[in-house]
Amino acid sequence: MSYFSGLRVLVTGAGSGIGEKMALALAAQGAEIIVTARRKEAAAAVAKKIIEAGGSAHGMVLDVSKLGTIEGFRKRLHEKVGAIDILINNAGVVFGGEFEKVAIKDHLNTYQINILGVVAVTHAFMDDLISSRKGHLVNIASASAYVGLPFGSTYASSKWAVLGFSESLRLELRERGIGNVHVTTVCPSYISTGMFDGVKSPLLSPMLTPEKVVRAIIKGIRDKQALVQQPAMVKGIDFLKGSLPLPVWDEVAKIAGISTSMKHWRGKTD
Repeated sequence: MSYFSGLRVLVTGAGSGIGEKMALALAAQGAEIIVTARRKEAAAAVAKKIIEAGGSAHGMVLDVSKLGTIEGFRKRLHEKVGAIDILINNAGVVFGGEFEKVAIKDHLNTYQINILGVVAVTHAFMDDLISSRKGHLVNIASASAYVGLPFGSTYASSKWAVLGFSESLRLELRERGIGNVHVTTVCPSYISTGMFDGVKSPLLSPMLTPEKVVRAIIKGIRDKQALVQQPAMVKGIDFLKGSLPLPVWDEVAKIAGISTSMKHWRGKTD
């Protein structure tokens, strides 16, 4: 029997990309999936795929940027389906470009979805996770949570916040003696989902396939890993950055292509 058999999993931003692939993969391992997306049609389409494959799924509308609707969503979900066991905060956006040339509404929307939405959805469903025998919170951050990212300043800083929030909550749960809830933060480099079209991957960090990232996330949940970092070189970034004098690190980041990787971003934002 799969680790996920009988568990109810809520995935935000599951209408496409990594979210869709996680929903399909977890359903194949016996989980009951709450597929959420901003558009009803997108959520329904992914739920239909799962059901036609013999799995269990429910498509529901959830726009995490609309913070005032999240509690109402939780109530509707409980009435329709019940409490969840695993929450995967996957919904996210990215905007690239020279800082002042990116519209302020896009900068603010990045924070609204990438961090405020994560906090609000987690807050709404934390009691569910605490009540579950296998409670698990998964937050999708980024390798950019460890570095400055020119031409992607608000994206990177939102992911810094996701990492800090996740790690703080993980330690808080331990201090409170809540051992049945685990927190996994996912920090991948660029993924070929269309969100990062135009970027140039840094040295030793090839563009990741969604399938590879999903496999790593599922293993991370099953093994209760605090961090899932892809590719392997991401594991050394924080140590290297902390060990080198700042001017030296700045040059390393430039030579490695980190500082220029987002310079020609033209990815999708929806």
